[in-house]
Amino acid sequence: MNRTVLTTRIAFRIGTGALLLSLFASSAPTPLAAQLHEPSDTPARPPFYAIQNARIVTGTGPVIETGTVVIANGLIESVGPDAAIPPEAWVIDGAGLTVYPGLFDGLSQVGLEGQSQGGQGAGGGGGGGNPFAQLASQEISTGPEDRPATNSWVHAADLIDADADAIETWREAGFTSALLEPGDGIVTGQGAVIDYAGSAQDMVVKSPAALRITMSGAGGFRSYPGSLMGVIAYIKQLYLDAEHQRMYEARYEADPRGQPRPTYDRALEPIQASIAGNWPTIMPANEVKEIRRVIELGRETGAHAVVAGAFDAYDIAPEIAAAGVPVLVNLDWPDKDRNLDPEDEESLQSLRRRAYAPTTPAALEGAGATWAFYSGGAGSPREALAGVRKAIDNGLSEDAALRALTIAPARIYGVDRIMGSVEQGKIANLVITDGDLFSKDTKVRMVFVDGNKFEKPTEARPTEAPAADMSGTWILSLNNQSEEATAELTMAEDGTLTGTIQGERGEQQITDGWVSGNQFSITVSASMGPGRTVEVVYNGTFEGDSLEGTASFGGRFTQEFTGTRPGGGQ
Repeated sequence: MNRTVLTTRIAFRIGTGALLLSLFASSAPTPLAAQLHEPSDTPARPPFYAIQNARIVTGTGPVIETGTVVIANGLIESVGPDAAIPPEAWVIDGAGLTVYPGLFDGLSQVGLEGQSQGGQGAGGGGGGGNPFAQLASQEISTGPEDRPATNSWVHAADLIDADADAIETWREAGFTSALLEPGDGIVTGQGAVIDYAGSAQDMVVKSPAALRITMSGAGGFRSYPGSLMGVIAYIKQLYLDAEHQRMYEARYEADPRGQPRPTYDRALEPIQASIAGNWPTIMPANEVKEIRRVIELGRETGAHAVVAGAFDAYDIAPEIAAAGVPVLVNLDWPDKDRNLDPEDEESLQSLRRRAYAPTTPAALEGAGATWAFYSGGAGSPREALAGVRKAIDNGLSEDAALRALTIAPARIYGVDRIMGSVEQGKIANLVITDGDLFSKDTKVRMVFVDGNKFEKPTEARPTEAPAADMSGTWILSLNNQSEEATAELTMAEDGTLTGTIQGERGEQQITDGWVSGNQFSITVSASMGPGRTVEVVYNGTFEGDSLEGTASFGGRFTQEFTGTRPGGGQ
């Protein structure tokens, strides 16, 4: 086919508000047979798998250059160069492949239902929506006795949406486990360690596994606490109240006669349990003063404090290690504020953070601190793994990076005896790749979660010649919103699309794109505000001056879109 290289202009009309709200929408159920990518009439799988002739990176011991991993009833039955293969095992030839422990996201909400935990008082939190409408409709909180925005009684294990599309997206990239935590309130609730497969009940590995405190206010200046100082004071008071309640209950149980019975308070019992059980209590902190504040809060309240964020932890890594406070490092590294006026200079603090934050993992590792990675604001597993590579480029070893995504979070949440490495007797959570895990070109070939095999079918790019030129200006509409961007596309003779998309949120590089027949696909990394990006994949068909399709946002949800070419081809 003799085809000239073409330049196309496409304008995208996408509403940010609708996009953000849709991130919390439930997804359609996915049958287990479809998740496994096997025909529904496939005979029942044998109770054993054996991956032989593979390179095995155990995560806690030496690398086995050529060996076998045997899986039985969801557990690793044996692993080693001479592991015996049961005669009934389903044998997988691992020649040229590498077996790693399944990846563990240290703090996530992927797989949680959208949350709105009610109003103020008695542990109510206040969900999303119009803040002014909330202020008008909610009873005003006047003090700590109202328990404002305290959802300590909420269990993440009760909010799991096992059919969420995002679970499959992260699992396909090698993430087999996560610590899920609700997101609403000052105290958001009780976290759960889960595996990314099975029913909601089957997914839970440990619950409760943590408590989370956000340092966020209770809903505005009219309510207590309405400032950071007020939030900190409230948190201290909450722990004092919990200890007072514990002491009074003990005294009442010893001799209840003549004493008023203790008042039921669902917000305090989990606080008491978290101290007695030494649960990790996750608190946000990026700046040095914030990190020190979390360490001090742990000392004052008796909470087992865990720092989350830690962009500036490189500056005091030995101090953190000496304090014995675990750290969760956010993989969504700070970026330049896209809303900054081009004529304004970026602050020195912002420049320093962007330059040095990716050195934090290496600094923590060198200081001997307890730490792990979490996905943070990374909108997709691809972006999270790109964050890992950036840490490696800034001095972190690949071995340490693997531990930070496997055994380290398992240790922080007290599940390292049953998961986090390729060892006999542990849960069979494995990721199998065709190269080094953190290499940009490596592909995940299959994943095991709780001993269940998941294999993404090979999706070769269509090879049919383009049916027509997609040149011209296209206006795409999603949810009838008004934000626009202009894409500069260059289509090669084979249908490959390259270029950029320029809009209100800056320039976005097209990382993949093609046209085949009347089908097209465009992948971009879209900004969702400072430090927040989401991978967006537009797939659809076109005919003449019209097109339609679906857009996938970070694997979290999909929306239909339509488009027209007002001026026709140019």
